[in-house]
Amino acid sequence: MQESAGDPTIYEVIRAEHARISQLLAELRGEDADEPEELFATVRDLLERHARAEEAVFYDVLLQSGDDELRTLAREAEAEHSEVRRLLAELEPMPVDDAKWAAAVESLALAVQRHVEREESEIFTAMEAILDDDQARTLAETFEAMEARVESEEAA
Repeated sequence: MQESAGDPTIYEVIRAEHARISQLLAELRGEDADEPEELFATVRDLLERHARAEEAVFYDVLLQSGDDELRTLAREAEAEHSEVRRLLAELEPMPVDDAKWAAAVESLALAVQRHVEREESEIFTAMEAILDDDQARTLAETFEAMEARVESEEAA
């Protein structure tokens, strides 16, 4: 299939999602967040879909590369996802009026921010060295399809 230069690359898709997640986390961190339980559920679901798609599609390219350094980058990024999942699991049962809520949300936001910064610098650079633009566009389509599949699994 011939990719169009107008189609987004995997980097553009992931950056846009990172921006959306960051914005939602900023809202969740705000003292006057409307319906924080609902906002947390949105953040949790978005983070899980994003992480599962990254692991299955994006990081898989690094893991299959045959390069030990690239495989290490992917494993470290997956470990960062595990940390985010752990923090989400801590927040899940916690009432929003609990004294620990704000600190737990802050920890989550900082873990996500560190991961995003590392991914958009180190991992994107590594991926750009092994993928051409057409491959990056195809990978974006695969990534979005995986997210849609994860979302439909969650809804079922």
